[in-house]
Amino acid sequence: MSLATLYTLGSIGSCVLICVFLGVTLLRAKREINRLRSELQEASEQQRSKDSLLTQRSELDTIKDEFISTVSHELRTPLTSIRGALGLLSAGMMGEVDAKAQNLLRIAVTNTDRLIRLINDILDLERMESGRAPLHVRRCSLRDLVQQSVETMTPMAQTAQVELTLALLSPPEGMYFDGDPDRILQILTNLLSNAIKFSPAQSIVTIQVEADLDSVLVRVADQGRGIPLEKLDTIFDRFQQVEASDARQKGGTGLGLAICRTIVLQHNGSIWAESNESHQRGPGATLLVSLPRTSRAQDGAATPRQITTSSLPPSGDGMIILCDDDAHIRAIVGEHLSQQGYSVLEADCGEKAIELAAANDVSAILLDLNMPGMSGWETLQRLKHSPATANVPVVILSVLSSGSSPAGGHKVSAAAQGWVQKPFNEHILLAELSRVLHTGEGPAHVLLVEDDLDLAAVVIAGFEEANVRVDHASTRQQAMEHCQLSRPDLLILDLHLPDGSGFSLVDWLRQQPELRSLPLVVYSGQEVSEGEMSQLRLGPTQFLTKAKIQPKEVEQLVLSIVQRLRVPDETLREVFD
Repeated sequence: MSLATLYTLGSIGSCVLICVFLGVTLLRAKREINRLRSELQEASEQQRSKDSLLTQRSELDTIKDEFISTVSHELRTPLTSIRGALGLLSAGMMGEVDAKAQNLLRIAVTNTDRLIRLINDILDLERMESGRAPLHVRRCSLRDLVQQSVETMTPMAQTAQVELTLALLSPPEGMYFDGDPDRILQILTNLLSNAIKFSPAQSIVTIQVEADLDSVLVRVADQGRGIPLEKLDTIFDRFQQVEASDARQKGGTGLGLAICRTIVLQHNGSIWAESNESHQRGPGATLLVSLPRTSRAQDGAATPRQITTSSLPPSGDGMIILCDDDAHIRAIVGEHLSQQGYSVLEADCGEKAIELAAANDVSAILLDLNMPGMSGWETLQRLKHSPATANVPVVILSVLSSGSSPAGGHKVSAAAQGWVQKPFNEHILLAELSRVLHTGEGPAHVLLVEDDLDLAAVVIAGFEEANVRVDHASTRQQAMEHCQLSRPDLLILDLHLPDGSGFSLVDWLRQQPELRSLPLVVYSGQEVSEGEMSQLRLGPTQFLTKAKIQPKEVEQLVLSIVQRLRVPDETLREVFD
């Protein structure tokens, strides 16, 4: 065989090997491509499945939200009607009832209240666990919250002949922590309520509070029958009672401790129960709550409510001069006024207030009395003596009562159109300011916007003996027509209306110059979030939830507001001769 032939055969063999190698490589590449394609298809299917699951979850959340909203309105509204009607009958508003009928009414009221508490607790727990009730975290004093809870529960303890004893085991300055004060107060009152209910007469409930560098701790110990060891953990589950008969004999829904646990977990804390006997402390049980001093809750939970310009009522309600030498007071009051749509000019002394009042078209002046330099008394005198400012309404903000007067002087209340005593509730301040800006004569005029005729009848019946005229509108359109015919002094508003929501009615009211500062009481079956509150504010605004607040309490609130709004101004007299 020649060398050429060998070379040719070698070349062919090399080509064959290369072809085989390329074939094997291509085969492997094809297999790898197929594998990757399969994985991509699987991943794509998983993503589609994941997207589908997310879509289904979103749809389920929507359905759940709609269900909760429906339950809130469709259960709370009729229950409020029932409870309100029973309350009117029990109070003798519809005439005297005999002893037998009174006992039947008592049974009906007791069991209606029990059903209301159950529904409210279920809805509250659901809102918290689904994240629709975020925390509003700020610096809190545990000592102050515990003392407030003790004051709240003292009447219940006295009725049960149980003594409440508070022991502060750490210095007060060491008891500050980051938390939602309203929610923490809910925990404390719930624990005290449970301890009182399960304590025998003539026993003691002890509340101990202590703190270290990292956490604060509350112990609530009673001298009742105690908790079996096997139930120390399960009592924090929903509808769990130590004994099956407790719900009937002691009352309650079986959700109180579950709500407490949810709130504590939101604060990244812990809650647990101990048997007193296991620690040789005698009968009874101890419930403990530990909370971190510095919040590590989710950022969203700790973010204060943000008020944006677009969420506020349009400006034009008036320009207010806020005169107080305390910058902290000016900041707080100014924020409340701004949220209500007022323009605010700040003055830290009387001279500055007089200068601003003379240079601007001012609707009212909020004036502190005790200021360095020119006092509030002197400032008020100069304001009333100046033709440029004599007719500007002045509301006094003072630690003094309205009957006070400067040494050797006349009562300032005769020259000031309004008076709010410090420390004050912002709703009282806003109501007093609204009164001096919008005065009226005769009976107060309240417009009730409510589509449930039964509840409307109950609410209206509660005002029969008051000097209040209540008109009723069952639709959004009727409410608008009523407001156009005669401006009410106050609006009571349900958010669910057959021809539109209460939100759209409020939007319409804001567009009307005479109605944009109308005092408002939102009385609805649905829970209102912080964001929704900012959308609903007009003038002084209160938010009440049906079933949680009974019609009688609505009546009391409305009367307290309209009395301030409609009391005729005292005729101004020259008091500084």
